[in-house]
Amino acid sequence: MIGSILRALRGCDGREASSRATADPAIGDITRSGFLKLVAGTAMAAGLGDAASAHRRHTKPKIPPVTDIDKLYDAWQDRMNVGDLEGLVDLYLDDVTYVNPDGKVLHGKAAVREDFTAILALKPQIVLGDRKHLLWRDVALTTNHWRMTFAGPDGKEQVLTGGGIEVMRKQADGGWRYIIDDASRSASK
Repeated sequence: MIGSILRALRGCDGREASSRATADPAIGDITRSGFLKLVAGTAMAAGLGDAASAHRRHTKPKIPPVTDIDKLYDAWQDRMNVGDLEGLVDLYLDDVTYVNPDGKVLHGKAAVREDFTAILALKPQIVLGDRKHLLWRDVALTTNHWRMTFAGPDGKEQVLTGGGIEVMRKQADGGWRYIIDDASRSASK
């Protein structure tokens, strides 16, 4: 889902826009290049590459599973909004299939962690709306629309909108976890 944020900063055909990320005036004047520079600079300032961060990545916290599918989006949203990287990653299976914004298929939690690390450095606030899920036994197909705000390079609020499509499966611990997250697509209304 977060990967679609970067996709939203490109034109509809996937190429980078030359002056603005989108024609939507609500997005502001941030270019894809500016956004990526902001992400990289913020990550460096936050010290995301230091030894303490490496230790946190390898120390598995005790995170209770989300057992109510109706609360899964709340948990994802809350964890994103407080910058809880490990809590977010815990919502994915170890062998998750993750499609990044460029359509490249990645496998495993490490790919999810890498994608979210840079985004969380921006301290975004996201609201997931129009939440829907279809259940078949212990599998769910889910869609949502989201609105994310964060401070741009000039300190002004930036707003991005999009959607997500995911597949989740209920695990032995009773928790629902993502088995497929396609961030190269967005849900339509």
